Amino acid sequence: MARHVVPARWKSGMIEVGARIFAYVQASGIDPTGDTGVANSGLIVGSAGAVAVDALMVPTMTRKLVAAIKKTTKKPVAQLINTHHHLDHTGGNRFFAGATIVASAPCRAALAPGFPPVSLLQRFMPRFAAEFPRLKVVLPTVTFEDRMVLQDGDHEIQLWHPGFAAHTVGDAVVFLPKERVLFAGDIAFHYVTPLAFQGHIGNWIKAADRLLRYDADVIVPGHGPIGTRTDLKRMRDYLALVRREAKRRFDAGMPAEAAAADIKLGVYASWSDAERILPNVMRCYQEFRNELDQPMDLPRMLAGMERLRGARADHACL
Repeated sequence: MARHVVPARWKSGMIEVGARIFAYVQASGIDPTGDTGVANSGLIVGSAGAVAVDALMVPTMTRKLVAAIKKTTKKPVAQLINTHHHLDHTGGNRFFAGATIVASAPCRAALAPGFPPVSLLQRFMPRFAAEFPRLKVVLPTVTFEDRMVLQDGDHEIQLWHPGFAAHTVGDAVVFLPKERVLFAGDIAFHYVTPLAFQGHIGNWIKAADRLLRYDADVIVPGHGPIGTRTDLKRMRDYLALVRREAKRRFDAGMPAEAAAADIKLGVYASWSDAERILPNVMRCYQEFRNELDQPMDLPRMLAGMERLRGARADHACL
């Protein structure tokens, strides 16, 4: 396994990554139980209006994003792109009332039934418990199947959906070919453990391989610091490691919880939210059984992650 330095903190706020192209990166480590729900966003400022990429999760987050956008440009946000349906990217859609919301057709279909139950969200992300009852679903109104191009007068904005489930069924990426900037959504996690509780890890690896062929100098991940193809490759290698080691333990008849505790993560153990190895292994097991059409047992997943997190904290105190 290639060694790499894992940053403890990274630059946050509204960061210009190309000509009038910005990544909005939330600060790492704001949740003491992990960085779940702490996503990134983007802003592309055109000649007449702006395009936002993802709307973050709870109102306190999205209000800060909107304020940062207003400080960056006086132009209105004409379009909002949702890279997938998870609420840490769509929970703030209602704060972009004047924008046309664009997403892949599978993203809209996955968002339509609504967000998960408030009680489940509060257990999964307790730091934001008070805000979850205030969430309201706002659906995209423009959808595409595999590709779409937006022209804002200054930038060509290419949207791409893999055509299969990777992190989710509806992932989309946003690529600006002239400026060589890629907003990868949650197909990319940089130094934050990827989470596949609704994903297909085998396909996610294929999607990451496709993104690695993009002629991009800058990759803005859904979670973690701004990076390059090197950073995306490290996440791809994590997924490959977990899938390979999960298959060995699956073939040996080891339960998913035991497999997750047994797999040696090496440097990846220092990525935030390392306990996500359990849902990742559970999804691998579903993949090996050809049962990915079945939802994950979320209470079992959460209980197992809590045990892994506690075991890791106990080990750190030794």
